[in-house]
Amino acid sequence: MRRLEANIFTALTKLNCLNLSRNEIEELPASLFANQHQLLILDLSHNLLTYLTTQLFDQTPWLWQLKLGGNLLHDTTNLMENLKPLHYLHRLDISQNQLKTIWSNETSVNTTRRFLKIFRYSYTSNDLALADGLNYISTLQPENYEGGKLNLTVINLSGNRLRDFTLDWLVAADITCPFEINLEHNLIKNIFALQNFFSTTDDCVREIKMAGNPVECDCKFAWIYSENYRSLFNGLQCVQRSTKLKTDFTQLERNELCAWKPIMCPSKCNCYAQSEFLYINCKGAQHIEQLPRPEQVGLNSSVLDISDNNFIVLLLNTTFGYGNVSQLNESYNKITNISLAQLPTNLTVLDLRNNRLKSLSNEFLRTYLNVSTKLQFLYLSENPWFCDCTTQQLLYTIRTHRARIPDADSLLCYNHQSFTLLTANLTELCPTPVNVKYYENVNVTVISVALTIIIFLCIIALFYKYKLELKVWLYNHNIFRFWIHECELDKHKRFDAFISYAHQDADFVNHTLLPQLEQCEPPFRVCTHERNWLAGAYIPEQIIESVEQSRRTIIVLSQHFIESDWSRMEFRTAHQCSLNEGRARIIMIKYGEISNSQLLDRELKAYLDMNTYLDWQDDRFWNKLRYAMPHKLGGEKNSDMLEVNGRMYVMGQVEINRLRDENI
Repeated sequence: MRRLEANIFTALTKLNCLNLSRNEIEELPASLFANQHQLLILDLSHNLLTYLTTQLFDQTPWLWQLKLGGNLLHDTTNLMENLKPLHYLHRLDISQNQLKTIWSNETSVNTTRRFLKIFRYSYTSNDLALADGLNYISTLQPENYEGGKLNLTVINLSGNRLRDFTLDWLVAADITCPFEINLEHNLIKNIFALQNFFSTTDDCVREIKMAGNPVECDCKFAWIYSENYRSLFNGLQCVQRSTKLKTDFTQLERNELCAWKPIMCPSKCNCYAQSEFLYINCKGAQHIEQLPRPEQVGLNSSVLDISDNNFIVLLLNTTFGYGNVSQLNESYNKITNISLAQLPTNLTVLDLRNNRLKSLSNEFLRTYLNVSTKLQFLYLSENPWFCDCTTQQLLYTIRTHRARIPDADSLLCYNHQSFTLLTANLTELCPTPVNVKYYENVNVTVISVALTIIIFLCIIALFYKYKLELKVWLYNHNIFRFWIHECELDKHKRFDAFISYAHQDADFVNHTLLPQLEQCEPPFRVCTHERNWLAGAYIPEQIIESVEQSRRTIIVLSQHFIESDWSRMEFRTAHQCSLNEGRARIIMIKYGEISNSQLLDRELKAYLDMNTYLDWQDDRFWNKLRYAMPHKLGGEKNSDMLEVNGRMYVMGQVEINRLRDENI
């Protein structure tokens, strides 16, 4: 096959594994895998691909294994852009291509070279969807898969044209242990590492295959002994410069790699060469008497890192090997002053972050910024800069050369937290004493008055907006109860009580309970489903509205009530409303004998166990019932209507009169 139609796989939405290897495909449409959201394994090896179409893998987030070996890929930037959406990629084969580097140039953003970044997230057991996919993978038994090692990251870069390799790429690409990197049969002469990025004492499996590369055993490789990374390169054969013979790397001692004497690299320092610099890492060193010179490894300049120490003053520029330093990192120390006698003359990068500098001398500013153009980057943030009339030269110099100070926006004035060295105004830093006192008093007065007014207005606005909620909260927490009456909280409710009962007990409710409540002094407004509910309306909705629009819910508990589903629903609604408001709103009346208590709901049984109830046979029943009803303080008139979804229907004065006539 030479070409594929863009919609050829559209219908295969459940596709997990796709093999397109050993064809003559030169280009893939951008939307080829637009519907393959569950694709786990994709084999595109041994075709004629020179590049990957942009956004090719945007819709395949679960892709776990990708084979691109045996193609003509050469553009690392294009490859990186396409691999970014693959958060769970653990098997990548780009062997037998034409890649010359693992760097990329993202020219759309800037011209800074970046590491080829492949992985951003690692597999976790919480990803259930991925876990199902991995179970499917284990069933397929794909090539190079070993049972129980689904999280093993395998990258095959063999058979390309790579000329160097840096272990820092593993960090930049978020490649974590366990991993296996195959770099066999490339053109790699040197291997570098700028940082100690993992512990070699754990039991995690790591392997970097380097067979078939012309690796040179020289001083540039000596760092690997300091970091104890030799176990990564089992079986590595390297070429000794002196004899031109291949030797098993693990059999070489450090003194055979490099002719340096141990004294040339200070104790507790790590010295190695990479690219155009000799790197001297002395983060743990407390005292340095001399430094190795880059000429010993055929270089011209050094990079010295003495960060994260307790240096108060720097080395003198007469220290052996110090004059060759072109990049100096002295961040995270306790330096209080910088003198020209403590700095190399050919500095291009100087990092002074997180020290105790309050100012910089005019001599330093003139020599390294105003006069010289050698210093390209100067880092000064996280120091307690003191801003006053004496710092004029510092302020002017930083604003003039801010392009050479990347963190200029972060230089804060220690004595004026609202100012930075870029925004500080000299007229404010150097005012006359009279004006200072006057403006301080005016500012304090204006701010105090304004805050008082704003707070007072906010309190008034909040009180009027949440007056009812505030009273409910105060009443429930027993605060200022003498100021809040229950009738105020319930004045929006239309009824004093809603009676919930089974239809078999309607005679007791209509001829005994209702007349006593509605004809007493003061009379109570009562809601029942027979009088106040609208025929044909939704029953659960009317139950909720009846409970919420009533100050009390009277439960006529009988054997019929227990056996009625609608009655039990009315109790649960009233109980939940009472719990939400934190007030007792249910009045329980036991009517008749409960012959079968096994039918009691668990919620209703728990309520009866925890609360008292009124017994119809009690001699003081009516007194207790009226006391449990809302205590009215006035004769306010509420509408005798029940409202459901904006529809109001009358309780009916005619029904009340009918009950009264029957009693006569």
